[in-house]
Amino acid sequence: MRIDTMPLDSTLFENIQHGQLDFPIQYYVDELHKFNNYKVPLHWHFELEFFVARGGNVLVQVGQHQIKLQANDGIFISRNTLHSFEQINEDEICECPVIVFSAELIAPHTSILYKKCIMPILGDKNLPYVVLHAQEKWHKEILIKLDYIFALLQRYGAESIYGSFPILDFDIDSISDVGFEMQVQCLLNQIWLLFALPVVTTDKRELHSQVRLQNMISFIQKNYMNPVTLEDISNSTNISKSEVPRCFHSYLECSSRVTSLTV
Repeated sequence: MRIDTMPLDSTLFENIQHGQLDFPIQYYVDELHKFNNYKVPLHWHFELEFFVARGGNVLVQVGQHQIKLQANDGIFISRNTLHSFEQINEDEICECPVIVFSAELIAPHTSILYKKCIMPILGDKNLPYVVLHAQEKWHKEILIKLDYIFALLQRYGAESIYGSFPILDFDIDSISDVGFEMQVQCLLNQIWLLFALPVVTTDKRELHSQVRLQNMISFIQKNYMNPVTLEDISNSTNISKSEVPRCFHSYLECSSRVTSLTV
């Protein structure tokens, strides 16, 4: 199968198996410069996904949200979530490593680990994605561990339905094929521990406020060429006009005494 096409059904479901039944994880390289309009089309799958931008900036669509990733930033995308990736600058060569995997590779769905550490994230419809910024310490730890997983699967993992991918340099001195599946699972569990604990221990109201702020910023970025009013921003996230400045004040130290606004 060509690497610049995807087998999508009428619901945009990517109708392929990611990994094997006994090792449900697959490594890919999204060669965005080879896709039509430099864009992986909108699609979804049952599995979870980690994507890292390499070679340039990437515009990610998750549902109705637009997120701009700087080079070397990453993103986690939850299950059953429509998403796409687009290379922003046509003269760049973005070759972006990706893993798509079943949550049961971390823990069986019948286990208490799944119930306590996985379901709080997968079951939260207000948390379809989490951006990983390379400049933030605990995000950087996750990105480094992802590089190890990418390197292991690139060398020892099974080839995907899309065939071979370009060999990427993950700046790792040496890796071994001894128990590489266990190495991958161990790294994935370490990532989930770093990734999940800040989420599952965060107050749900605070978490939803963060998502609302991300949505408002995304709306402003998409519409900054036109006048944007306080009412426009509030309508974009289904909150009151008075809540908008409070939300910005909580996270960005903007004045909360705003009654009208045009961007």
